[in-house]
Amino acid sequence: MKKLVIAVILVLAVFTHAMSQDLPKASIVMAAKTRNVTIYSVVAPPEMFSNTTHIIELPHQLILVDGQFFAPYAWQAKALADSLKKPITHFYISHDHPDHYIGFGDAFPDAPVYALEETKKGIEKEGLATLKKRQEQFKGVIAKSLNVPTHVQKAGKEVIDGVTFIFEKSLNNEAAVSLVIKIPEAKAYIAQDIVYNKTHLFISGNMDGWRNALKKVESESNYTLILSGHGIPCDRSVLKEDLKYLDFVDKTLAESTSKEEYKSKLLATYPTYGGDHLIDIYLAYYLKKDWAIK
Repeated sequence: MKKLVIAVILVLAVFTHAMSQDLPKASIVMAAKTRNVTIYSVVAPPEMFSNTTHIIELPHQLILVDGQFFAPYAWQAKALADSLKKPITHFYISHDHPDHYIGFGDAFPDAPVYALEETKKGIEKEGLATLKKRQEQFKGVIAKSLNVPTHVQKAGKEVIDGVTFIFEKSLNNEAAVSLVIKIPEAKAYIAQDIVYNKTHLFISGNMDGWRNALKKVESESNYTLILSGHGIPCDRSVLKEDLKYLDFVDKTLAESTSKEEYKSKLLATYPTYGGDHLIDIYLAYYLKKDWAIK
């Protein structure tokens, strides 16, 4: 336990140091371009969780998916959106984990925010308290305000600015409830935290539902562009990679006798993955397991 507390303190120290310096910039990737749809992904650096905000440019308007954890990356997304000179008509929040909604309130205070009913209620209940805690932890890199969802997004098909969107509710994957958005014209599957690309997956419990969600994406082979919640846009090969990662986690959890041993095996097997600090966070606060006392 002492080693774990030290690890969490070190995580906070890394971010304290980052806050005293100029933060590394997010990457901006043009993920798709068709006649009516252009998709840009703003991806925070790996050491800052690789959170993604997707900006979908339609003929006359913009649609955004997910905010950021750290406010500077939301401002980067804002600068890109402003450069496109079209109004933001929908800002979707995929689920109620704070790294997807606490960062954009200052940059997008007037954007109309949509979420599934469960996500909307979760943010209404916990959002302000969570924002305050993170402000105390990370100071100036956390937004000062929160833009809470005001619109309930329902599952189904919608045509927005001449483009078909398909909205689905996914249960018990990385989050208890999450919104999936599909854009057939761009062959794009916006999976958010169902998919992590070259970033350590955030493990908080049983992973069977997560596997089912990944296999559902696998079954829809007409979607060739996968947009993740952590990491740059990718092709369908990421689905097998994430399934393999979950299998490795199961095996490693069963074989490890301490959190330190578990983490060291993950880092050794996936040395190029970003988001090391995500492992410390879920080991400290979320993953429920009776580890042997050493």
